[in-house]
Formats: sequence, C-alpha cells, structure tokens
Amino acid sequence: MPKLSIINSLRRRWKRPISSFQVKPSSVLSMREGEAVILTYSSATDKMMVFSAFIREGLESGDAVWYSYPDEESETVRAKLKEHGIDVEKYEKNGALYLESEIEGFMSNGKMDYNKAVVDGLNWWAESKRKGYKHIRDIEDVGDFSFVNGQWQKYITEYWLDPRWEDPNVSDWVKSREPVGVVYDPLLMEITAINVEHMTETQITEILKAFGEGNRTPARFIDLLKDTTLFSKSIGLDHEGLTGRKILLEFDPISDYEKAVHNLAKESTANVEPVFVFTSKTSSVYSCLAEESGIKFFLSSISTSIPKSTSENTVLIPANNMSLILDATNKVLENSGDANVCFVFDILSELLTSVGQEKTYLFLQHALEMLSSKKTTALFLFNPSAHEPQVVSSLKNLFGNQLVYGKNGLDVVKTS
Repeated sequence: MPKLSIINSLRRRWKRPISSFQVKPSSVLSMREGEAVILTYSSATDKMMVFSAFIREGLESGDAVWYSYPDEESETVRAKLKEHGIDVEKYEKNGALYLESEIEGFMSNGKMDYNKAVVDGLNWWAESKRKGYKHIRDIEDVGDFSFVNGQWQKYITEYWLDPRWEDPNVSDWVKSREPVGVVYDPLLMEITAINVEHMTETQITEILKAFGEGNRTPARFIDLLKDTTLFSKSIGLDHEGLTGRKILLEFDPISDYEKAVHNLAKESTANVEPVFVFTSKTSSVYSCLAEESGIKFFLSSISTSIPKSTSENTVLIPANNMSLILDATNKVLENSGDANVCFVFDILSELLTSVGQEKTYLFLQHALEMLSSKKTTALFLFNPSAHEPQVVSSLKNLFGNQLVYGKNGLDVVKTS
C-alpha cells in the first residue's frame, strides 16, 4: 500500500491547475470535413441517437443541416430530434435546419424527378455557403429504397452519381480527389444511410459496390449494426453492459492485441462516445489507431515538460508525469459533461518501469476513482510478462473486470 505522504502529495499536485491546453470531444462518427460516408443500419440500432448527435453537434457549432428521411417516419422525426435535445422550431425558423421526407424531395411535382432533386440540393448548398455557415451537414436516409419502389440502381446512377455533384465545370464543391474517394470542399459533410434489415448479403454487397462505382465514390463505409457491439459482443456483453466498466487487459506483446483496442474504439464511436487514448507514438496501439480521425491521443514524450497540442487530435504529455496524466483525464471529463466517454490507458508498463510499483499503484487508485462514473468506460493495457508476479498480482487486485489477449485472441478472466 502506498505511503500516506505520497498519496497526499500526488493528490495536491493533480488537483491544482497545471496547464491550459483544451480537450474537445471528437466529431460524431469521426467524420472529417469534406467527407462522404455510406452508413448501413437496421431496426436493432438506434440510428436517431447517431443522427441527432451529428445534427446537434453541427447546429450548435454554426453548421447548416439538411436531413431527409423515409416517408413513414414523417410523424416521428421531429419528436425524436427534440427528445435528443434539438430545438427543431428554432433552427427551422432561422434556416439552419431543413427537414423533408424522401417523397417530398424526389416527388415534389407528383412524379419521380431526379434532376430537380439534384438541382434543389445544389441550390441549397450554394445558399447555405452564401449565408456563411461553417459547414453543410447532409444526411440522406434512403431507408430500404421503398420510395423508389426498391429500384436502388436508378437512384444511384441518376441521382447519387450525377456528375453535377462533383464536376468542377459545373460545381465548385470538389476540392481534391484521393484514392479513398471524393473529397469535397471542407464545407461539406455527407451521410447516406441505408436500412439493410431485410436485405440479403448479396443485395447489400451489390448496393455498396454500386455506390463505389463511377467518379463519386464514398470515402468510408460504416456498418452501424456491426460496430455498435463490435467489442462488447466478443466478451459476452452488449454495449449497455460494457458501458461504465473499468477493465484490465493483459496482453502478449507478440499477439495482435491492438485489434481489441481498435474494436473498442469503433464500438464507442458508433455509439457516439468520444475516445481518448494515452499511449506512446511507438506503440502498436498508436500505429493501429492513428488513421482514425476522431480519436484523441495523449502521447507520452521526453521532449516536452508541459502538455503541448501538436494537432487537433494529439497532445504531447511529459513522459511518466502521473499528475499531468490525471490532469488531462480530469479535463476530458469536465468537457464531456453528461456524455458517455471511453478511455484507453496504454501506459501501465511504462510507468512501472520508470516510477516503480508504489507510485504506479497510487496512480491507478486515483485514476479509477476519477473514472468511477457509470458513463465512463476505461481499458487499461498491461504486459504481465515484463514484470514480477507480485507486481502483476497487485495490479490485478484493483480490477473487477479482467481480460487476456494471447495467441488465441481475446479471453475473459472475470467480469464484475
């Protein structure tokens, strides 16, 4: 057990203001500026939680939002948006929020008119840009394509792949083109959502392949149904059962344990929960997650004596400074309000080696106390082969939830 003087010293240090760096939650669905995403869902997923968070984030930060939805949801959409904290009447009145059913958008003249739908969309984009909105967030929920009598091929070829969306000779929306697909002007962020509940795997594959044809290809595909339980399902839980747990993950360094962390990050993102990772730039975890734009990293560094933001998603933290790690954690919790949050701590072995068992144990006590909320999920990574058995046993006693990742993958030791 750590000495009382050490405990009091660390408590005093992390409670006082140490630094002024800012930590903001990641964008919903980790969407980049200028990105086009194809999202699949079913009735088993809470799509309105995701859509509402994306819409609310945009409206509160000065974006304009266009949201079209299946006709059968016309009576419930506004109620759901209000349920998730959006003042629908206020934003509709000031023009920041535009809501319409797919039938209203594509059959405003009583018959299917893809040309008019494209023109209306481009005109709304242009008007929103003229008014000075920071971004345009476009969510088009096509459901199961019932509004086009299931003729999704025609919708894709005549509307989604219409060259006017991206032709520089017609439209000024395309900024650059990359191998992953179209990258719009940073003003635009676009989601096309599809209900695949009653579709076969073959049908789903054909639809997604069709979206990837032509010049206007999406930058990413998101399977909301799969991702919402990607990690929790592997340990016998659902996402609700996972939320709020503090978990010790013992790993074999020669295994692909970073995949488990990646799955946790994807699940948290799909459930609109920001992800914060404490690790080093040389770790397998960082290499695996570095391309995930929405994840926030705190990277231990020997080149800085104070926390230093190096990009929107990265803060350098002085190596082995437990007070500053706790301070950064506290800042995240303060800025996250009542939202669920996910943490990954890939630093235990580093701390044990540099500051010793006593101080590392003390750090864990404070961290677990700070993260005690049922809205905060935390995964602590630990390489037991690098430490003495008594050290391993001491740390394990702090956790009611323990996992092991070895050559055969992920196994559950115990859950509280």
